[in-house]
Amino acid sequence: EDINNILNAGEVPDLFAADELSKIIELVRPLAKAAGKIETKDIIFSHFIQLCRENLHVVLAFSPVGESFRNRLRMFPSLVNCCTIDWFTEWPQDALISVAESFLAKIDLGSAELRDSVCSVCMIIHSSVSKISTRFLDELRRYNYTTPTSYLELINMYTSMLSSERGVINGKVDRYQGGLDKLVATNSMVEELQAEIIKLQPVLKVAAKETAELIEVVTKDKAAAAITQANVEEEAKKVNVATLEAQAIAADAQKDLDEALPAFDSAVKALKSLNKNDITEIKSFAKPPEMVMFTMEGVCILKGVKPTWDESKKLLSDGNFLGSLESYDKDNIKDKTIKALQKYITHPEFLPEKIEKVSKAAKSLCMWVRAMDVYARVAKNVEPKKIKLAESQAQVAEMNALLDVKTKELNEVLARVKQLEDKLAITLKQRDDLQKQSDECTARLGRAEQLTGGLASEQVRWAEELKQLKQDMIDLTGNILLAAGLIAYSGPFVSTYRAELINEWVRACSQGKVNIPVDANFSLERIVGDAPTIRSWQIQGLPADPLSTENGIIVTKGRRWPLMIDPQTQANRWIRAKEKSNRIQVIKLTESTYLRTLENCIRVGNPVLLENVEEALDPALEPVLAKQVFKSAGRLLIRLGDTDVDYSPDFRFYITSKLPNPHYPPEVCVKVTIVNFTVTPKGLEDQLLVQVVAHERPELEEEKNQLVVQIADGQKELKDIEDKILYMLANSQGNILDDEVLIATLAASKTTSKDINTQLAQAEETKTKIDSACEGYRPVAKRGAILYFVVADMGGVDPMYQYSLQFFVNLFNGCMDKSEKNDDLAQRSANMINVTTEEVYTNVCRGLFEKDKKMFSFMIAVQILMKEAETISFDEWGFFLTKGGFIDETQLPPNPAEGWITVNMLSGLVQLEAIAGFEGLLASMSSDGEAWRTWFDALAPQDEPLPGTWETSLTPFQKLLIMRVLRDEKVVDAVTNFIMRNIGKHFIDVPAFDLSASFADSSPLTPIIFVLSTGADPTMYLYNLAKDAGVLERLKMISLGQGQGPIAESLIFAARESGDWVCLQNCHLASSWMPELEKLLETHQNMKLHDDFRLWLTSMPSKVFPTSVLQSGIKLTNEPPKGLRANIKRTYEDMADAEFLYFDALVEKGEDELAHKKVRPWKKLLFGLCFFHACIQERRKYGAIGWNIRYEWNQSDLLTAMANLRMYLDEQTNVPYETLRYVIGDVNYGGRVTDYMDQRAVAAVLGTYICPPAVEDDTYRYTDDGKYYPPAPSDKTAVLEYIDQLPLIDSPEIFGLHRNAAIAFENSETRYLMDTIISVQPRTGGASGGKSTDEVVSELAQELSNKMPSALTNEGAAEITFATDPDGAPFPLGTFLSIEMQKFNKLLKKMVSTIHEMQRAIKGLVVMSAELDAMYTALTLQRVPDVWASVGYLSLKPLGSWFKDLVARFEFMESWLKMGPPDAFWMSAFFFPQGYMTAAQQTYARATKIPIDTLDFRTVVTKMTPEDVDKSPEQGVYIFGAYVEGGRWDFEQQCLAESNPKETHVYMPVMWLDPIIKDPAALADPSVYDCPFYKVSSRAGTLSTTGHSTNFVRQLQLPSGAQKPEHWVRRSVALLSQLDD
Repeated sequence: EDINNILNAGEVPDLFAADELSKIIELVRPLAKAAGKIETKDIIFSHFIQLCRENLHVVLAFSPVGESFRNRLRMFPSLVNCCTIDWFTEWPQDALISVAESFLAKIDLGSAELRDSVCSVCMIIHSSVSKISTRFLDELRRYNYTTPTSYLELINMYTSMLSSERGVINGKVDRYQGGLDKLVATNSMVEELQAEIIKLQPVLKVAAKETAELIEVVTKDKAAAAITQANVEEEAKKVNVATLEAQAIAADAQKDLDEALPAFDSAVKALKSLNKNDITEIKSFAKPPEMVMFTMEGVCILKGVKPTWDESKKLLSDGNFLGSLESYDKDNIKDKTIKALQKYITHPEFLPEKIEKVSKAAKSLCMWVRAMDVYARVAKNVEPKKIKLAESQAQVAEMNALLDVKTKELNEVLARVKQLEDKLAITLKQRDDLQKQSDECTARLGRAEQLTGGLASEQVRWAEELKQLKQDMIDLTGNILLAAGLIAYSGPFVSTYRAELINEWVRACSQGKVNIPVDANFSLERIVGDAPTIRSWQIQGLPADPLSTENGIIVTKGRRWPLMIDPQTQANRWIRAKEKSNRIQVIKLTESTYLRTLENCIRVGNPVLLENVEEALDPALEPVLAKQVFKSAGRLLIRLGDTDVDYSPDFRFYITSKLPNPHYPPEVCVKVTIVNFTVTPKGLEDQLLVQVVAHERPELEEEKNQLVVQIADGQKELKDIEDKILYMLANSQGNILDDEVLIATLAASKTTSKDINTQLAQAEETKTKIDSACEGYRPVAKRGAILYFVVADMGGVDPMYQYSLQFFVNLFNGCMDKSEKNDDLAQRSANMINVTTEEVYTNVCRGLFEKDKKMFSFMIAVQILMKEAETISFDEWGFFLTKGGFIDETQLPPNPAEGWITVNMLSGLVQLEAIAGFEGLLASMSSDGEAWRTWFDALAPQDEPLPGTWETSLTPFQKLLIMRVLRDEKVVDAVTNFIMRNIGKHFIDVPAFDLSASFADSSPLTPIIFVLSTGADPTMYLYNLAKDAGVLERLKMISLGQGQGPIAESLIFAARESGDWVCLQNCHLASSWMPELEKLLETHQNMKLHDDFRLWLTSMPSKVFPTSVLQSGIKLTNEPPKGLRANIKRTYEDMADAEFLYFDALVEKGEDELAHKKVRPWKKLLFGLCFFHACIQERRKYGAIGWNIRYEWNQSDLLTAMANLRMYLDEQTNVPYETLRYVIGDVNYGGRVTDYMDQRAVAAVLGTYICPPAVEDDTYRYTDDGKYYPPAPSDKTAVLEYIDQLPLIDSPEIFGLHRNAAIAFENSETRYLMDTIISVQPRTGGASGGKSTDEVVSELAQELSNKMPSALTNEGAAEITFATDPDGAPFPLGTFLSIEMQKFNKLLKKMVSTIHEMQRAIKGLVVMSAELDAMYTALTLQRVPDVWASVGYLSLKPLGSWFKDLVARFEFMESWLKMGPPDAFWMSAFFFPQGYMTAAQQTYARATKIPIDTLDFRTVVTKMTPEDVDKSPEQGVYIFGAYVEGGRWDFEQQCLAESNPKETHVYMPVMWLDPIIKDPAALADPSVYDCPFYKVSSRAGTLSTTGHSTNFVRQLQLPSGAQKPEHWVRRSVALLSQLDD
């Protein structure tokens, strides 16, 4: 709106606040003044706006995809009127090539010519994808867009992949070449080594002889030296003994000395501590203390003087007294002195510590005396030892001298031996070197043989691998171009389209100026796939089929993040397993915290899986999808919202969608790589086979899984070993044959490789055996896959028919449990197949509407016969869908039976003859025409055998094709027989509505969804179930609508804790809350819910209902079953025994004496009531001939009627038939009826079942064929058995209608069946190159314009046309004509103006308004545009017939205008025939002066045709143009009669409307049928402003003939003013 205003007026109203506005005016004032403007506020602001408009440049970019662009243009015309429109259409081929040349200019492709060819193929790749995308949409109804961004992605991917793959292949070539070169070099070295060994042999012999002689000499000299050495060693031993003895003596003496010396040393130390004062102190004693005196006497004795004090004083007076004591000759103390000293030594008081108490100096002298005593005694013992020591030392010296002489002699001998030994060593070394050289040659030869022999097989394989790699290097340019094309473009396509693209691209590579080298058998998996990686993907859950492998490569190699279309969640499970070790985070757009999780993962480098996306992606993801990473301060950053987040290169982003066929617009396609992961039939079959084997033979499946892992690990290890061998060969230094570690490692690796190969061979053999055993179960898996795809296709019929693969697999597994066990594999498989087929049908059928159940059964039968039995060819199936298509009439052969074979039939037969098995069909019809005519005219041709040998020569499906051509309306009945004969009666019988069984299948996590149809109400069933389960008090119900979402949410929160039941009704009315419901149910998956909790949902079919809830829930429909038998059976199955046996119970109790008389009426009338209920519901399928308005009678009507029947029988003695008919017919059921004709039909139908004969006469039959009647009173089982034997296919006569009524119904049934089947089939491409839709519509508009009649004017009008009566009042018919002319002219004017505008809009001169757009669509579909119908007359004709009819009406009106009133009036020509009737009555009333309100018309059917009328009647009018429907007019008997077969409408003769005065008695005439007269066959109309129905004209009285009027009421006989064609 704002942009529209800017474009239109240059401003946005009320954009500025008052203060901002004032500021702007002040700033602009000088500019306005300078421009000469008056300085008022408004003028200044206008000047400001003018300046803005002059300077503002607006550039708008719109995507033309979808309705939004068209709607914007209509809503905001300034987008067209005020803009210069520039269409950026698809790039032309020159532009594509030019862009490729620009990008590839710097890429080394070998030559300029090759680069040109590559650029051309780039253009072809882009163009071919654009073309195939159109086909993809036409055939599979899937959208895919190619944009310039896609093209740039292709080129960028090509350049990057070419560089990386070139490096990879070069690396591989170098490795293999290096390994092969080393092996070749080793082979050439073997001969050289052998020659060298031969040359060394004689040299080795000479060296050995010389060495032996020298060894002999050396041996003799060594022996002599050994004797000498022994003598020397003997002498050395003696010297050693003597030396040891001398050392022992010395040690003993030293020991004694060591005892004495410490005392001496301490004494000397004590003496040194004394000074002159200490001596003076002793000397100063006149009479010394006793012990001081005693000590000095000891000193005197040792000094050799008299032991007196005086002598002592003399000694003390000696200045060197202490020095003499220190240097005292202690070694030569005399024995006498020692003896004299003993008196002192032994004295108990002569101890240093005691003397210290008297004198410190005396203590030191005491210590010295005692030390001298000890030393003297020791020295006495040491002396002899010293003498002995001296002798020993002299002897040792003598022996050492002798030893030296002998040692010198020995050294001379040893020197001579050493010289010889050195010479011997040199000789030995020379010999050993030669031997070593010889051994080395031999070893090298052995290692060479080990290397070349061990790697011989590798050498061959490497050579082949190298050859392939070199070829790949040659083909690299083309292979990588195709791989880049596939990765960039092929993701959305299914396998057939991908294969087609590859073939086209491979051809394109060989058709340029220079052929681009490319692998003719191109495979994406081989070119850019890595086998170990792909095996690991498959172990992680990626299906093993080629399409899935390609998808895996596209996901991992694509430059853009992948968006995976994943309705079966296969990709989701694989991505989760693949990235589990990398701590993948799973998010949904519905989570409030998903952006925070995403931000954290981008920062730390965790992968993110965004699941369950819809068709629109959150704009907040734009930077992530576009990879808008930038560098700042050395950091990689990405801006999310207003925050810069660190970007980890390890970050990975995956997106999955559960939508089976999403429509992603181009702006999404350019941001992501869309990859279609929809399961393939082969892939699903393999998955289901795993399920079957795991169920039946778990040990085999487990062993197989282990083997798969073992084989994968083994192959990976082999690859690692090969890489190691090649690496070691490539990196070996010097002579490879000298590297024993390398050779040993290679040998070990080879041994390991051999062992692994052996294990792999065994594993592969075991796996083959297991696979062979598993193959016995493949038919079960194949049937499962067939059934799944039929079920999946149902999602295209109605958005509510969606089932997840997980649901199907769970159901499939459950079927295996239910099927009967058998040791015979074939029988066991057959049991599983039968149970699976029936269970899938039953489970899915309960969620389908009645109209689609037969189609579902038929598709199961067809797919089984196509895919398993292969008895239906694709040609046959294609013909069944299309009847072969159009053939020019001029090309048709002669008609073999012109009386009954139409041109369309003949066209179909001609094309049918071209299919195998139908050769000679036309000839047979020519030769055996009567038999074919009899079959063609049969009431039930599907039950009749085909003429001649055709009955036995054609398959059941081929017979359907003949039915399709000749009796198309009977195809549905024939399909019923086909289903029954091919897959069984079970697939015709609609499963009973069993809510308890569905409840048993449910869980707290599985919601139960009631899919509603108009009038269906499952509430009663739910109440009864809740009552039976004892939870009626805990059943919470809420009807959704505005503001009810939060209340429903709180109910669920409470119930999941308490175990209550919650029923949310009318989910389709709360579309805005549905995402919240989906989110809520997703949270339940990770919660512990109360075991009793159940969620019940009811919804009309709606696209807003969450897919994930639909897929995970149990779906139920609650419609009356299709078909009379099924309907009555359902009623009796639902009926409680207490209800059925109500009067039997009264008889048993004896409470009512008349109860036994009421049992029969109750059971008979109850059956009649159930039959009536089924009958009026089934009549609806016949459209307007059944009921004018489709009434939604439901089970509650029947229950109310049953209650009334029971009440009236209970309360009254006799059966009150009249009362029952009134209460049930007019009140219970009639209460819903709003059309009078329908009310009388209800009463007429009910009278058949509620009447005395129905109760009293056991031979009474409801129908003439006698098959339908009220069974004799019995138990319910007997009634159900009777119901089961009723015909499957209902005849219209059961419902009171003629057999012809079935023709229209059967045609519409067939049309619906075929349209529905076609809607889910891939559309096969037709011829191209026809006119565009614009051209077709433009030509049609021009043709209509050319044939448009002229406006009706009074010019040239006959005088009588608008004549007046004598009073001057115009005649009523003239007035009526004037009003009709105005209406016709109004229509004409609207047609002329809209056709003119349409032609201008197609040329682009005006905007295509919504009205014109609707008209364009209508013209395309050959329908009358609404814009004409709104001012036109009521009509159901297609455009061509309608326009032809319009011209005829104009001609009739113009004839009346110019020629005067006709003799007979064409009723079909009028807008308002009711007005004509009134005008005719008014004319008579004026002529006779009778009040018009007392007049009526008497209808007299003449025998005249319109051409026979030559004058008008005397009174009243002649009318014509009516058709009778539901019966025919008997021209002979002049009354109504039964229709002729296949004659649905009969043209009535001219009728005379004779004015009469109303007579109530005449209205009740039992011989007259009041026949309603309608404008069109729909019969129903709306009340107009005049109070009349827009469709109903009036009732005309027609003679009833042999039948009562009620018969024609039940037949719904009516007159129509026009037909539909």
